[in-house]
Amino acid sequence: MNRNTEYLGKPLAIWDENSLKSFWDFESLQPENFFTNGHGDEILESVNKYLDKSISILDYGAGFGFLSKKLLDRGMQVSAMEFSNKGVKLLEGELKSYPTLKKVFSYDHLLDSGEKFDLIFVVEVIEHIYDKELNQLFDNVKQLLRPGGKVVFTTPNDEDLSKSYIYCPFSDKVFHRWQHVRSWNVETLNQKIIEKGLKPVRVQSTHFFKSAKWYGFNRYTIGKFFEFLKNKIEKKKPHLLAIATI
Repeated sequence: MNRNTEYLGKPLAIWDENSLKSFWDFESLQPENFFTNGHGDEILESVNKYLDKSISILDYGAGFGFLSKKLLDRGMQVSAMEFSNKGVKLLEGELKSYPTLKKVFSYDHLLDSGEKFDLIFVVEVIEHIYDKELNQLFDNVKQLLRPGGKVVFTTPNDEDLSKSYIYCPFSDKVFHRWQHVRSWNVETLNQKIIEKGLKPVRVQSTHFFKSAKWYGFNRYTIGKFFEFLKNKIEKKKPHLLAIATI
């Protein structure tokens, strides 16, 4: 990745372990902003053909467990992984009541466990990490997948990172509002999947939007209906969905 070092004459912040922890500890106070909270059902609908109660599923980087909960609500056998000890404890508290929950892993415990999975979800992760961590993620996926298993990636499509840059007057640096460090499109994601030794099954741009519902004739429903039509016909779709296998 050719990393930009400045924007409009100001240095771009480089994320490290401490700044990442501070950022996500703060964002954890606003769970309504998490992608899988608003779009988890639509993600699962897009890969519904691969969902089966007999398979083992891993939610890689599960956050608050929004996607895990939706899978568990469907009776799926789910394991979840979070990177920090705090995240693991939070997940355990959120998911412990589900009878088909298999295990909540920390990152290191997962890699040392020898576990294999039929389906792995990596949702809104790959836009957040630099090259070293990205390559490690792909290696981990290959280690964790069973033969014939599938991995599902989602990420923003062809994002203009600068549109979400924020200037911090306290540090005199610029950072991305959602801590994104890279942008993907169909071609670059497909290329990376192949480069890392996986086989693309499907790589496409898409919408993860809820179907329009009609609640009567008023300004709100008319606005929602036109938003639905816009999403349907818009040439550039805002999300990427990639499915790959080994």
